[in-house]
Amino acid sequence: MFYFEKRKQTPLKLKIAIPIVSLLIGFIVGSIAILITGTNPLMVYKELFLNAFGSWYAFSETLVAATPLILISAGLIIVFKMSVWNIGAFGQYIMGAIFSSYFAIFLDPSIPKPLMLSIMIVASLIGGALWALIPTLLKIFWEVNEVITTLLLNYVALYILKFLMYGPWKNPTSYGFPLSKTFPDSAQLPVLFSGYRLTIAFIFALLTVAIVWFLLKKTRFGYEVRVIGDNPTAARYAGINVNKDIIIAMAISGGLAGLAGMSQVSGIIHFLQVKINADYGYTSIIVAWISYLEPFLMLLASILFGGLSSGGYSIQISMRVSYGIVGLIESIVLFSLVGAQIFLNYRIRWKKHES
Repeated sequence: MFYFEKRKQTPLKLKIAIPIVSLLIGFIVGSIAILITGTNPLMVYKELFLNAFGSWYAFSETLVAATPLILISAGLIIVFKMSVWNIGAFGQYIMGAIFSSYFAIFLDPSIPKPLMLSIMIVASLIGGALWALIPTLLKIFWEVNEVITTLLLNYVALYILKFLMYGPWKNPTSYGFPLSKTFPDSAQLPVLFSGYRLTIAFIFALLTVAIVWFLLKKTRFGYEVRVIGDNPTAARYAGINVNKDIIIAMAISGGLAGLAGMSQVSGIIHFLQVKINADYGYTSIIVAWISYLEPFLMLLASILFGGLSSGGYSIQISMRVSYGIVGLIESIVLFSLVGAQIFLNYRIRWKKHES
């Protein structure tokens, strides 16, 4: 009979193989869905690749899509290492966008651009962090499951956004569309290259990866995060203030998700509306998992999924293939990746039946 034996150490080749196999499974299942629509999957994947990496402009659009993924995933890595499951990046992203948009909409547009953007960045960090602290405090003081609360708060944040867009923040000259007035130039993030949409937020994202890596690998806080993730009870006996570290980690995670929301409305959309690509919050969970919670691997995974996103929109237009195919691939990748965790922790053994 078969049985599972706990691994003492996971081989490196297995850590490399599992994400690759998960991606392949995702693409194979995606191929079946594409075939059902009557389209050649090889042609779709070829167009997907070319539209994501085939030219400098295409690659810059991939980096545009990767930027919020990098920011959000960097924060998720910290809390996931503590075995604290923040599923609420979707809502924290929205709250960051709302907090920063308030100043873009209502502050005097003539103030200097560096000051305006600084205020918006700080506001987005505060907005996302405050939204993340709600489930954190519920978890710490009343042991409420953070998976449920962070998930439910996503819907609350979305309905707050809808209330603002259909109500007090709606642009009266928008012909009925639920969106705010366009941000003034002082509230728009500068682009890195003329003629492209890639903004300075990408530089922020790269710096964030380096900072998170340093925080986790070279500081006492990072050490405590790892100890708490391995065994919170042992961490308490060791004198670590577990609750304080969880609050700090969740505040960082929520703040970075909020900053991602600001980067989207200020750098790409230039106004606040209901559809601000908040799904990046869910995709970032896949990115964090597929990178084994390692910051620099996360950077590569973010660019890969950024390519899926930007290329997916392109094939939707050029080949009339539903963007849902990309979502299906992402979902299957996450499903197979999570399912494959068992092979990272256990090996399958065969034991003869003893008569």
